Amino acid sequence: MRRNRSKTQSGSALIEFSLSFSVIAMLGMAAASFGMAIQASIVVADAANAGAVYGANSTYNSVSAAAVQQVALNAGAGVPNLTATVTFWCSCSLGGTTVSCSSACGTDQPMYFVQVKTSATYPNFFHYGTLPATFTLTSICNMLAD
Repeated sequence: MRRNRSKTQSGSALIEFSLSFSVIAMLGMAAASFGMAIQASIVVADAANAGAVYGANSTYNSVSAAAVQQVALNAGAGVPNLTATVTFWCSCSLGGTTVSCSSACGTDQPMYFVQVKTSATYPNFFHYGTLPATFTLTSICNMLAD
């Protein structure tokens, strides 16, 4: 026995599918855009770490801020608008006040620190409603030189 459909039900499955598909597609695009931003934030953090490791493993008299900065930028080459800022300082103790790197701390040499701060403005490829147009990604890595 065959049921007869009323004229009001003839295209309801197609309409339901199209509405459901558009909502699912929007959610999928938003998730993909957010996932790409998360991946870029990992690269930004890795770039800061790479620069700090390079600066900390070099003798502090022979390393330049430009070299450390270039290592960080090379490590984050896939992220657009990446910037890296490098800071060196010395201290007589962990968390202590900053001292001149050429001074002595009693009978010891001062501890030499390097800090690399990376940041990037990453575009959001899915613009909808209150979602931001860009994501600001930053990372700071401090290391004690050997």
